Amino acid sequence: MAVTFFFFQITSDSILTVHDDILTYMQVREGHLWQTAISDARHGRICHIPLTFLLYIPYIFNSGLIVRICAAAAIIFDMFAFYTLIRKNVDKCAAYVSCLLFISFACISNQHNLFVAYIVGHQIGIGLVMFSLDSFLSYYKSKKNSKLILSAVLLFAAASLYEAMAVYIIIFVILAMYKNNGNIFENCIKIISNLRFHILFLLAYVIIYFTWQDFFPSDYDGAKLYFGNIPQSIITILIYSFGMIPGLPLAAMLYKHTISLTDIPGMIDIKMIIVALLTAAAFFFVFPKIDLHKKSKILIIICGAGILIPNIMVGFTSKYVSWSQQKSYAYVTSFYSYFFIISLAVIIMHLIYRNNKIQKPALVVMSILVFIISLLCCVNNKAWNSVFEKQLKRYEAFYNAVSDDYFDNIEDGTVIYIPDYTGIHHDMNITKTYASIYTSRDITFQNDTSKIDFSKPVICMRYDEVSGAMFIGHISSDFISSDLYICGEYDSAVPENTNMETIFK
Repeated sequence: MAVTFFFFQITSDSILTVHDDILTYMQVREGHLWQTAISDARHGRICHIPLTFLLYIPYIFNSGLIVRICAAAAIIFDMFAFYTLIRKNVDKCAAYVSCLLFISFACISNQHNLFVAYIVGHQIGIGLVMFSLDSFLSYYKSKKNSKLILSAVLLFAAASLYEAMAVYIIIFVILAMYKNNGNIFENCIKIISNLRFHILFLLAYVIIYFTWQDFFPSDYDGAKLYFGNIPQSIITILIYSFGMIPGLPLAAMLYKHTISLTDIPGMIDIKMIIVALLTAAAFFFVFPKIDLHKKSKILIIICGAGILIPNIMVGFTSKYVSWSQQKSYAYVTSFYSYFFIISLAVIIMHLIYRNNKIQKPALVVMSILVFIISLLCCVNNKAWNSVFEKQLKRYEAFYNAVSDDYFDNIEDGTVIYIPDYTGIHHDMNITKTYASIYTSRDITFQNDTSKIDFSKPVICMRYDEVSGAMFIGHISSDFISSDLYICGEYDSAVPENTNMETIFK
């Protein structure tokens, strides 16, 4: 619990910093919930109807605290599903260690990382899949068809939120084959019978999905299958499957020189050390109690499949093939793979530990490694949170500016020149829509001086990182200032007689 609390605390400023989430927040504040869902569906993705409603939940109350609580609740829901699946079908101690390492090794990044992005909507799909797997395995103990039906419904619900979830049917096939011992071909009818509800529900899903696309073809290249570069598609699947290996985001920061090796010692504080020690100590005392009951082989197969499966569909789309070529190392689906990476790591460590000759030294070495990895993951999260914190303050300054009374008193048609801001979702028209929530004035935003019509009133907005203030003032084509206004919370770091031309040079 302490480790989980610390993770959410150290990453708190990373929430609501992804452009897509800000776009969702804007749509909630506009009150266009149903219109947005239908609009997205008309672009070929019918699953966006239920997904949109889930994505909107954190923003309904217009509270940053509620958003953070929703983000934490979604992750805890997935952890509970993870724990339940392993406890009921493998081992209680294995479930505890898996959840401990899951949250201790969790790393945030800017790669559409589900620990901090797409709150509730995309996160809970993997939890539904794991509950579905648990219900499916429960059927073999109880022989109740209700367990099969529940499992099929949960898988259908997960696929209805995100197409990539439909491919998890492969794991169910593996489990059905494993549970029906003997000749696979002789048991083929029995296997199909065990999967009859899953097949029916997914068949219905596929028919609905592709029939919908006949009427409303997808214009999103991330949802259209692409087989033009098979080798790169395979590379994309592998990259995204292992994109959330603990420590990889930190390696990416070092590679891109966002931080240096010499920065790391100074970033470590006493809380990080305590958290890493707690993790290592819990691992040291609980790990030896794990009993896999000779299930290692089938578990390794399931984990291997679970790591690769969620990335199969995105791997065969032109968008994500292109992203992988541009050195993108993780995506939404990498979060789903991460659960099975942790499970596989626990299994492998247990196989090493089972060798009686090296049990004690192996346990000590593994506990030390757990401590080091946990500590480095804390460093990663602190480093990325610092990056996101700066971004969040910039967004808050922009919000404070456009919601200020100043904007209710400017002329219609005013152009807002904002050179150090790319706009919400990198789109100045969407940025204009966001501002319309707070002011009735007809204004446009521009960050390119060559596109500004100086025959209209022009206001420049510049953000000051030191004070967190947004400076606003009228400008002309030669940048001669006529006034200066400061929005947002600021302190003595802002000079009293700030020169407008100095600010906007």
